[in-house]
Amino acid sequence: MASTNAAPTSAAGKEAHRTGAPSSGVRVSARTRILGWSMLLLTVSLLAGAAATHVLLNGRADARIAAELQHEVDEFNALPAPSAAVGSGVTAKLRVATARAVPESEIVLIGVVNGQVYAVSNGADGTDLHLPASQLAEMSALSGPSEGNMTIAGHPARFATLPVRVAGDPNHGAFITAVMTGPERSAVWRITQLQLEVGAASLLLASFLAWLAAGRVLRPIRATTTLARSITDADLTSRIPVRGHDEVSQMASTFNAMLDRLQNAFSAQQRFLADAGHELRTPITIIQGNLDTLAPTDADEVETLAIVAEELSRMTRLVDELSLLAASERPDFLRPAPTDLGALAISLTAKAQALGDRGWRLHSTMIGWAMLDAQRITQAVMQLAANAVAHTRNRTVVDLECLSTPAGLSFQVIDHGEGVAFQDRSRVFDRFTQLNPHRAERTGLGLAIVKAIAAAHSGSISLTETPGGGASFALQIPFRAARSPARGPVTAVAVGSIS
Repeated sequence: MASTNAAPTSAAGKEAHRTGAPSSGVRVSARTRILGWSMLLLTVSLLAGAAATHVLLNGRADARIAAELQHEVDEFNALPAPSAAVGSGVTAKLRVATARAVPESEIVLIGVVNGQVYAVSNGADGTDLHLPASQLAEMSALSGPSEGNMTIAGHPARFATLPVRVAGDPNHGAFITAVMTGPERSAVWRITQLQLEVGAASLLLASFLAWLAAGRVLRPIRATTTLARSITDADLTSRIPVRGHDEVSQMASTFNAMLDRLQNAFSAQQRFLADAGHELRTPITIIQGNLDTLAPTDADEVETLAIVAEELSRMTRLVDELSLLAASERPDFLRPAPTDLGALAISLTAKAQALGDRGWRLHSTMIGWAMLDAQRITQAVMQLAANAVAHTRNRTVVDLECLSTPAGLSFQVIDHGEGVAFQDRSRVFDRFTQLNPHRAERTGLGLAIVKAIAAAHSGSISLTETPGGGASFALQIPFRAARSPARGPVTAVAVGSIS
């Protein structure tokens, strides 16, 4: 009856296989992906804006520093010749140039004579500048203007140097105008840091608002997912509320239209099954009655009549099963009642014994009372047991296990027969599925009925491979506790064999 891998086949599992749903992997919601991409774009924009601002401010600072240097150079070139009282020569000219008042603390005027600091603006001490002697000597020897970067008292600065020469004076002098760049650069970094801090705060606020907005936009999609999961063959009436006229609303409307078509098609199918069962039952009864009145004497007639009677019996069974499947969708299909689980387990094994000469073994851990439809459960388990009989040899051991598990109640029929091929596992519970076409007495509806009974109990039916070969069918339903209708002994069963 079954030869499968150890993986169970259930209605939910088959649906996941048919829809191509992933069985493993990290699940990332669309809302999270939208937020992630939005935050990535905003973060890149923030960093790009901060970088552009930093470059722009640095460029402006460089331009201002260059303008300051040029201004001081122009003023130096515009200085009049020193008066007789001051003296003449290189030193006199540098003394006059550096004696000018410089209001900006970032500007330093330096006079260098023969590689030594001679004068500094604002009366500062030249030794505090910590200028390298090699650099001072190089500046004194310049023959033309020069610009560059230097360090003054440990702080970065931008400088412009002019050589100072006076005819008749052998001294080599240099006028240095330096602008301290540290304050400008620090101001630029503070502005950039402030921009990043404000941007980060805005990014957090934007992420929160984007999360809310994405949730609102995707709400119809979540409603569609929830509705799709809740839809069953017995209830196709739910619909998604449609608000607005955007693409998501159009998707909801399309989904609702699809449900309308499914509901109409399913209703038509159910009406056809019910009508077919009803309309066929009357002519079958009439034919059966007429066959019963016949008394053939010829051997050929007897054989023909037997064949007709057998096919009529098969047709009767098919009509009964079609009617049962149609009835399984009605609310009154189940009639739950308090059921003694121990007595049910014994009853199942006793009824299974009548199906065929097999080594029936009962293993039960069920005790107490549960609310279920004992007649439907018996019908389902007997169908599984009949399958086991049909696919095993005489005296083959067949285990019937009635177990109480944390997940609920489990009714299992385990055989050691021929099994079901792996490629047939996904369709074994479909209607009109016959894995062996040579078995004309089968209708292909038995396991579909078992599946319908399991679904009506909010349960499932699964198929696994029996170790050593064979099939293990498990009907699992939730446990709903019930009180005993009358006080009396509780039936308990453990392990036993019934031959």
